[in-house]
Order: sequence, then C-alpha cells, then structure tokens
Amino acid sequence: MLRQRLFVGVLLLLTILSVVVVRQSRMPSIEVVPQMLQNGDIIFVDLYAGWCTATYWDHVGLYIEADGSQGFRGAGVIEATYNGGITFTPVRSFLQRDAHAEMHVKRLKDVADRQGIIDAAAQHALDQVSKPFNFTATASIPLKINPDNFHCGEIVWRAFLAAGLDLDTLGGPFIYPDDIYYHPWLESVDHES
Repeated sequence: MLRQRLFVGVLLLLTILSVVVVRQSRMPSIEVVPQMLQNGDIIFVDLYAGWCTATYWDHVGLYIEADGSQGFRGAGVIEATYNGGITFTPVRSFLQRDAHAEMHVKRLKDVADRQGIIDAAAQHALDQVSKPFNFTATASIPLKINPDNFHCGEIVWRAFLAAGLDLDTLGGPFIYPDDIYYHPWLESVDHES
C-alpha cells in the first residue's frame, strides 16, 4: 500500500513539474502573414500551448502557390485534417482558423536544385489532396508506413521525400512535426525574410 502511494505521489510530482517545464519552454513563435510566405514553406502550429502528447508542434502544413493546373489556384496550405483528409486550405483561412495558436515558418535553405525540390514537393502534395487522414496519428502514433492515408507530418515529409529530400531527422517508423522542424536544411523565416 505504501509503495502504491509513493508511486502515485512521484507520478503526481512529475506531472506538476512537466506543467511548469512546458509552460516555461516555448519555441520561437511569430505572427505569420501571407506576404512573408514563399512556395514550399512549412508552417508549424502549436494549438495546445505545448501540450501535444509527443512533441511541441501539434500540426504542420506545406504552403503552396497553386497555378490552377490541378483545380487549385492561389495561395494555400496542404494539410491533413481528421475531418477532411488531405486538403488544400486557402492560406487566409488556415491562418485565421489557427490565429490563436503559436506558429513558426521554416524554409528550405539555399541547397542544390532548391527550386526543383520545392516544385516537386508542391506537386506531390497537390497530388495527395482528397486522400484520407491517418487516424492513428490522433493517438500519438504518427506512423509513416501507409502511403494511402496521411497525417499532417507525413504529408509534408512524403512531399519532400518524393522530391529527393528526407526531412525526417530521426528516422524510424514515426514522423512528428518536430522531426521536420529540426532538419538542418531548413531555416526559420520571419517578417523580414
């Protein structure tokens, strides 16, 4: 009985400490406006103030400037949503919907064939629109083993992978937004960029 109480006490203490740490450890956040975005930018979103069950960033999407060739025209974000699968969300709608959240934008650095990589990633992402959502990700199990349904990190990762760039910094069977966020070929974007 004493062991159980001790275990519960330690668990409670760890929970309280995690609350303090999460509330004090913030990622860099900026106000994202459409004018600062470029084709191929990756938008990271923290909807729950650091309370994602596995990583800091809860959601991620790929900014696309669509030319209308696939029925999509204008600025939008390719994202995976549980109620719509893979969607092309107009950028203003995306930013307005998540205006209460913290956001950060990363951009592919100046690497060889940068524009070719971005164009191929954007095309691949557009090709996935209307595919179903991978519901295992809602249980913090964002597997990357099924190319027929996607979660948010997977759609961005697969888009760049199809373009020849693996943005998964950790490897393995999972892909979280943070795995993409820390890739060394990505750089942060701010209003002046």
